[in-house]
Amino acid sequence: MKLDVTREVVTDLWSLYRAGDATADSKALVDSFLAEDPAFAETLRTSEQLTSAVPPLRLSADAERRLLDEVRQRARTRLLLIGGALAVVAVLAFAALGGALFLTLVS
Repeated sequence: MKLDVTREVVTDLWSLYRAGDATADSKALVDSFLAEDPAFAETLRTSEQLTSAVPPLRLSADAERRLLDEVRQRARTRLLLIGGALAVVAVLAFAALGGALFLTLVS
């Protein structure tokens, strides 16, 4: 069975390949594909150079904890807003249902 290897497949494997974590079969697949498509090989190598030019973000433990706390607080706030909106909708639905039931009984 012959596999149809695309640029997307090679792109997915690229980070494993560069880190040296790809299996021997995956490495051979990437090598053979890049040998057949030198323009794409150059594109990947250029993107690797651009990526390595950007310094990695390093946070202190304190800054990381503050960031995590802020994200948690935002998540809580969103959940409260969604819950409040659902509660308002439920109250309005019950009020409308009760009003319709009342009008039916009065008529």
